[in-house]
Amino acid sequence: MSLGTFLMDPLRRKTSLSRVCWLYGVVGSVLYAVIELFLDSGNEVAMRVYLVGGLVLSLYLTVATYQCAMNCRWAFLGRLVRVSALISLLLLPVIAYLEFAGVVTLTLPTQGGEL
Repeated sequence: MSLGTFLMDPLRRKTSLSRVCWLYGVVGSVLYAVIELFLDSGNEVAMRVYLVGGLVLSLYLTVATYQCAMNCRWAFLGRLVRVSALISLLLLPVIAYLEFAGVVTLTLPTQGGEL
């Protein structure tokens, strides 16, 4: 299987929902998160590029999940997944805006509660 086929099959509804969730979603997200370990967190350009890549990955996973939702055994679950994917697609631009505007930060507070 070529890389193109591997990436396009979920978008063409040729993949099971469980495979999209586990292989593409969980494993893909973990592999993408490993990239951050090699980035300099002080380099703002690198972190912005990483953020854009994460948004593209999220968009791909959401569309692939929507497309393959009806490939599961239970029609109710397929409809639920499709509704969830649509809600995610609507919220993704809002979350992206808040992240780029600096409103949302992913830092944890220190032990004393001070930053």
